[in-house]
Amino acid sequence: MIVAIKIEEEGEPRRAERFGTSTDAKMRPFRSGTEPIRIIDISTHGCGFESRWPFREAMMALLYLPGLEPWAATIKWWEDGRGGVEFLRPLHPAVLDRFVAGIAAGSPPPRPALG
Repeated sequence: MIVAIKIEEEGEPRRAERFGTSTDAKMRPFRSGTEPIRIIDISTHGCGFESRWPFREAMMALLYLPGLEPWAATIKWWEDGRGGVEFLRPLHPAVLDRFVAGIAAGSPPPRPALG
């Protein structure tokens, strides 16, 4: 099931508004193969994910989100099949809005034309 909802939290400071989701993606740690993951929340600065692959904190990786170019990230935490990454450069808010809208509509947004 694909959903996207705004996450409201009390007492937990965040740099950016997060959206809860459940969408498939891929992550490729540097010097390793690509692994399937499930994105469980996303913001302009990072995302939470689930995976059977045992990631490690501080690993650098490329994140492949549906409809977007690969995005460099650092794994900030990993525990019991769940983790979080911080993007090396934040997503532009309009890109995040388009991504979340595409998920809410049931399909990933098309990639923007280059040029």
